[in-house]
Amino acid sequence: MEDQAHATDVFISFKSADIALAEALYHFLISKGLSVFLSSESLPQLGSSDYRKAIDKALDECKHMIVVSSKVEYLNSSWVEAEWGFYIGEKRAGRKTGNILTVITNDIAIKDLPASLRYYQVIFFDKDNFDQVAAYVGKNYEDPVYKPKPKNFLRSKWVMPVLLIIVLAGILWYYINKKNQPFDLTVFAAPDPQLRLSPDYPAFESGRLSLYAGNKADSRTILPGQPVTFQQIPSSFLHKKVAVSLDAPQWKLAADSVVLDKSPVHLPLIPNGAMGAVFGNIKDGNGNGIPACSVAIDTDTIIQTNAAGYFKIELPFPMQKRQYILSVTKESYQPQRVDYFPGSGSIDILLNKK
Repeated sequence: MEDQAHATDVFISFKSADIALAEALYHFLISKGLSVFLSSESLPQLGSSDYRKAIDKALDECKHMIVVSSKVEYLNSSWVEAEWGFYIGEKRAGRKTGNILTVITNDIAIKDLPASLRYYQVIFFDKDNFDQVAAYVGKNYEDPVYKPKPKNFLRSKWVMPVLLIIVLAGILWYYINKKNQPFDLTVFAAPDPQLRLSPDYPAFESGRLSLYAGNKADSRTILPGQPVTFQQIPSSFLHKKVAVSLDAPQWKLAADSVVLDKSPVHLPLIPNGAMGAVFGNIKDGNGNGIPACSVAIDTDTIIQTNAAGYFKIELPFPMQKRQYILSVTKESYQPQRVDYFPGSGSIDILLNKK
């Protein structure tokens, strides 16, 4: 009996009218492995005839106290008040370090409890709260406040909206940040496949491609069918039209601007016109221009010199090539046949009198 009393974890104080409440809590705590003193259960087990002495001993040696009540007046009854008053006195004096809590029914407002009990933990009588009571007076309790079971965070009604806002904000941040990132542009350049050119027209071999993003010019050497990459173009130029140019013999870009995109860009090339210009002067032996001379370019085109003996023609793409044969005729003059190389500039052709 001495060992059992000394080992008491919890002393339950109650008014006899609340015996059903006290016993329900008693059996729950016993099932959790706690040593509990409840007069209606413990005194018969102790076999003591001096109930008051046994109660005082249990009260003196218990670690924790639970006061159970369904009415405020029960808390103020002589025996119940004497028990919790003794425990609080011992606790204030430092002779007890355990916890005292009041378990009340919903019929009692906490504000109506005695001030000394309100100062400590109060829990409403509900079987769903028994785990809290057990934790508060358990063998590994943490004084003085009960730490409830962690709530399921995801079940809180405000959690999902908050998570959704966080996710949407993250997505928005990602796209804004991505949108503001510099980008690279890959470019291909090759003759326009729709062109009909002479087999003798010079093939595109290489060139210097320039891209103008704002006030900045960036140039790359480009080969036929081979990509070049312009790197770190500011995001502000994405989907914008910028100027481009090509420096290459006999070739130029079909358009002088391009819309920048992250997808590869294919630039079509066309002849730059240098191979199509045929011009010069027809002169006599004295160096004077001969008007109305017939100038045949190869066998396809015939033009006339003007009053000063000057001729010029821009041949279309299909007729342009590396070399032309010019045949010049004029009544009373000996005909003349010469080779003309486009890009060589103006040519002077001498006609002699017959």
